[in-house]
Amino acid sequence: MSNQAKTAAIETFLASYKVKDVATRIALFADDISFEDPVSTPPLVGKAAMNEYFVATVASGWDIELVPQKIMVNGDEAVSITQATAGVAGNPPVTSTIVQIFVFNEAGKFKALRVFMDTPPA
Repeated sequence: MSNQAKTAAIETFLASYKVKDVATRIALFADDISFEDPVSTPPLVGKAAMNEYFVATVASGWDIELVPQKIMVNGDEAVSITQATAGVAGNPPVTSTIVQIFVFNEAGKFKALRVFMDTPPA
């Protein structure tokens, strides 16, 4: 998979939040995906767990927009420095910077995703 294709996969992942397209997001993951959001919390493992998480997020009324500021690809890993804006239930949205570390498998799917926040929850 080319670096351009990896960058496009990350851009698709990020764009799926604004339009609440869980199916597109899930299609980017390997079956054994490990997802830490934020880093240091117990990871979600597997596509089924990821689907439940994202469906629940949408059902809870979250509005999330993730805008990449810079995506860097090195081999089978990539990082996205991203502006995240999130709000729920009519509350004013909060904007912060997150850093996402992606690891790709041989098929070009995300096998690991770790999210670092500039203001992690206590």
